[in-house]
Amino acid sequence: RRPSLAGFIPLTQVGNVAGADLDVYQINILASLKSYTFAEMMYMNGANIAKYRENPNDPLSYVSLHDIATSSERSEAQPFFDIYVAYNNEKDYGDKVIRNALSGNSKWASAAQISAIVSSTASFQILFLEAVTKLKIAVRECRDADPDVGVNPTLNPIDEAAALLIGSMEGAKLGGSADLEDGKLIYNIANRHAFQFNTLNQFQYSDSVSTIEDLLFAARGELDALDCENLERSAEAIVKYSMVGIIQACIQLAVSNEDLSEFSTSADLAMGEGLAVSILPLIHNVDPALATSIETNMIRVPGEEPVPDGGVAVGKMLGKGFTKALLLHCHNLGSISRVNPCEGVVCPECTGGKTGSVSSAKQTKSMWWLSSTWSSSWTTTMGGGLILVFSLVL
Repeated sequence: RRPSLAGFIPLTQVGNVAGADLDVYQINILASLKSYTFAEMMYMNGANIAKYRENPNDPLSYVSLHDIATSSERSEAQPFFDIYVAYNNEKDYGDKVIRNALSGNSKWASAAQISAIVSSTASFQILFLEAVTKLKIAVRECRDADPDVGVNPTLNPIDEAAALLIGSMEGAKLGGSADLEDGKLIYNIANRHAFQFNTLNQFQYSDSVSTIEDLLFAARGELDALDCENLERSAEAIVKYSMVGIIQACIQLAVSNEDLSEFSTSADLAMGEGLAVSILPLIHNVDPALATSIETNMIRVPGEEPVPDGGVAVGKMLGKGFTKALLLHCHNLGSISRVNPCEGVVCPECTGGKTGSVSSAKQTKSMWWLSSTWSSSWTTTMGGGLILVFSLVL
């Protein structure tokens, strides 16, 4: 299947890959109902990510979230894989968190907390790293390709990355579903917080989502044209902008969780930790002391008061960590009424424009599209992307 994914039109059959969000959604429901055995069965065996079949008569089998969480292919996502493994001191870190939570061997006390830690880990650690893996595979295949043949995979790795960032639940509408309950992945978390942080674009969806979509179109065209240097830049930018919604969610949860008691069984405590651990390895890699301060506030210790330094202070820590770890302009995060995460943050080497404007990455990519020599396949690949870029700039 090649469904439109929130305005991104894949050229290969990655509709089944996009179904990964349905696995997360269904496991979340089962866990919230305390059906932990069935949730673990679905996690281990899969239900929605059907393996690609050349022939519809071939046996039907599924890829599970467990398969993705423990795949050796993840080692291609460098340097991210090594950074995450070193931080967690565990190669299959996401798999361990989920299986411990579903088997009752974790600190989480309520069904709401268990479902929250499982879904946040699956969406923003396991599936996000898988999207990074696909982007890195695209760069490798570009560099290894025969210039006379190009790259013609059964499943285009840029299409696969898009499916893992967007998911099937967002539908076909440009920017994603208007119903914020419809998504589970990167697009959804960015759109869910864009209004609150004043980072909506003129079409009323997240500016970071708009940028990611531009970059996905660009990356696929660059792979097709074997422009590996620009492809690598686009892939790196996609990863950076994907973190915007995660950091926004962490800030919002830090503010709301500071009002909870040390005995709280709120799902928001588990969600805050699951999201924080998605970004903490990258922050720890550049500033261990700052990462430790964030951990003190976002990593749950039962019986201790949540967010002891307060949501405002933690929001500023997260803004500083986002900027230092990703070298992306802090203004992409926007701000909320109580917290300006960019206050005092200075980063002359950072890239990316302010929220609500066309980013420098987008401007560079737009100019590069216009100045390149296109093959016939390149024109086909980029048609939708050109329309999108011009509509955003005008």
